[in-house]
Amino acid sequence: MHPRRSPRSGQSSSVSPPYAKWQQEEGDEARHCSQLSTPSSQPLQRKRLPLLRRRSSKKSPKDKMELGDPSAMELQHTGYPLQANGFVQRAVQFYVKYYAPSANQRPHFIGVGQDLSLLRQYVPFLLHDGMVFSAMVAMASMGANIAATGNRERSSESLKYYQLAVSMLRQRLTDESQRSSDAVIATLSNLCGFEAMSGKFAAVDMHTQAIRHVVTLRGGPDNLGFEGFLKTIAVAWLTFYASRHSILSRRQTLIPADGQFTYPEHPFDPDLCSIIAEFPRGITDLALSGELSHQIITLISHINKWDQDINNSLQEKDIIRLHDLSHNSRNITLCGEFLHQPNLPLVEQLVILALLGFCYSNDYTRAMYWLTNAYLQVRCRFLNSVTVDVTDKNEDFITWIGTVLAATSDPGSQPWTLGLSLLEARPTARDWQANVKLCETFFWNESMSLRLSSKIGYLRQKSRQGQG
Repeated sequence: MHPRRSPRSGQSSSVSPPYAKWQQEEGDEARHCSQLSTPSSQPLQRKRLPLLRRRSSKKSPKDKMELGDPSAMELQHTGYPLQANGFVQRAVQFYVKYYAPSANQRPHFIGVGQDLSLLRQYVPFLLHDGMVFSAMVAMASMGANIAATGNRERSSESLKYYQLAVSMLRQRLTDESQRSSDAVIATLSNLCGFEAMSGKFAAVDMHTQAIRHVVTLRGGPDNLGFEGFLKTIAVAWLTFYASRHSILSRRQTLIPADGQFTYPEHPFDPDLCSIIAEFPRGITDLALSGELSHQIITLISHINKWDQDINNSLQEKDIIRLHDLSHNSRNITLCGEFLHQPNLPLVEQLVILALLGFCYSNDYTRAMYWLTNAYLQVRCRFLNSVTVDVTDKNEDFITWIGTVLAATSDPGSQPWTLGLSLLEARPTARDWQANVKLCETFFWNESMSLRLSSKIGYLRQKSRQGQG
């Protein structure tokens, strides 16, 4: 493969707030949003990718914002809790149009479609509480920047809203009647997302410990609001915390200290050949091509062994028993570590996307699904603006990537768009049965086949509409 980039209301408690030790980060962090300056730069212009088919969209009236498919629903809103500017408008647009429709789901909607009932409740909740809103703007603006440029640098505007949310959170935590509210959980989750996307994991840990504290005050995750959605969020961040620290304590991180990956050269070392020989045939061929680093090969060997263990003894895990952390959670976390590396080649980014899809297709507890799916909305939106050369040489590999994304994501989501675009760009057209047969020579399972088959009717309908 020759990748190239185009130019481009909870209960009260007397327990001390977990953030009592916070120090003031900046003297002006509590200023009202009306005092925040609008960004000096022009709105980001996305590069169009020839292999992608994009639909043009018209701007909605000022009092309406579209959620996902415009025919699905419209969100009525009467204004924001803080004074808005262009920066805020762009962040809200990204969250409402691209992020929330696919990321904000309760577990039983995963693979079914948009959780419209949740969206109609949760999104207005975010837009009408000043503290939650500020945290959402910080997270969404960070995500929008990554989606547009691939750059994880925190802008001064994003940081101002983050600091404003932190200041408002500290004030909220002094009120015993509000310190364990749903608004606090939602705010902490968005603060976690902001820090995680920028790679500041010490701060993620601090916010996650606060989530754990609030969950305890509420008497457990089952008592959180929005019919299980906040439980999904809380368990995801707590699992991510446990997984990261498990990897660190076992010294299992695969990322070199200097961030530089190493690649094998032919003739390969016999021990390396023995490891690669254990892979599914399609992965073996890819590894032998020399395009995968030693570190990615090691990750694949972990996932391959885990897959074999699952096939030998499949058992569900209790999502609350975080001390009994599954290998699946660690594998997903390791995959995420690679995607955060700025110099990871495109071919390996695509491999990681497929490995993520395969791993969370086996996540029967759904402990990591929400976090993974939410991040992929951001990551895949960026990759949807990157040029991918699809040739006879890499066609099988691309078929696997595209089919995994189609099988494990919801129609209309960013991973779905990327997957179909890759499949449409292949030199040779194949039907879905042929796609699955080829994917079985890579990492694939029956669950993915079932998910894909449930969507084939939708795909055929879309195809007929396109021909009409």
